[in-house]
Amino acid sequence: MQLGVHSATFVKDWQEDITPYIIKCKEAGYSCVEISLLGQSAKTAKKIYDLSKELNIDITCTTGLSANEDLTSTSEKIRKNGEQKLLESINIASIMGSKILTGVIHCSWGVSDSKGSNKEIKFNNSANSLKNIASHLEKKKIKLGIEPLNRYETDFINTVDEGLELCRLVNHPNIGLLLDVYHMNIEEKNMIESIKRASNKIFHFHVAENDRGIPGTGTLNFKEIFKTLMSIGYNHNVTLEMFIQANQNTSKDLFTWRNIENDPFEAIKKSREYLQSFLND
Repeated sequence: MQLGVHSATFVKDWQEDITPYIIKCKEAGYSCVEISLLGQSAKTAKKIYDLSKELNIDITCTTGLSANEDLTSTSEKIRKNGEQKLLESINIASIMGSKILTGVIHCSWGVSDSKGSNKEIKFNNSANSLKNIASHLEKKKIKLGIEPLNRYETDFINTVDEGLELCRLVNHPNIGLLLDVYHMNIEEKNMIESIKRASNKIFHFHVAENDRGIPGTGTLNFKEIFKTLMSIGYNHNVTLEMFIQANQNTSKDLFTWRNIENDPFEAIKKSREYLQSFLND
């Protein structure tokens, strides 16, 4: 396993130059940095790739679809918009040198107008669209990670089992799950058993404390989480995803209404020290 950190810990606006934040992540001791593709282009992707090679770090990518790009929609036009957005995102991730693209890539980000109804239709529509872009994943040698989100951020895929069902419908080796302990802590009856059930369909893993702050400062049992990941043979990235800054342009998208931690740089340093201890055991 390799520890990574999400650059969104620092990001104040999706359109800003994030290369200074990548350097900060490297200075804090991380060998992998996660990039949100919101606000990124082929030009900025090349700049990020060049910097990653200079710093000798790996890049992972995440993104989300808008309501006009919803793969679960009954509108074929909207679904095609979503498929096109995913193809573009796969290309940008490839330029950055990433081998993984994760996030809300199976539906639109947010609770839909249907408020949890018509799930069978949504599963089928999303699965069919993901099948349509699967060959491009193969071509670019990129894996796609579906992220189950908590009930306040989506009415579609909330649990690991729902995520596994969508993976079953798609039935493609390049399409699996991104599991996030923040969301699992809300939705899973037993997070540890859910991780075991997902097993080799886990392509990526996000960590933060129960309040999305520094791991080890709250109630989550990270010793048991890491023990379980090791027991299932998980050998991919574990990425720190903390959304901790209030009163920024990104805060409304990340539901951060107060400062969870006061200093982002100190927060990622303390987090790395704590998380690394489980990899050293």
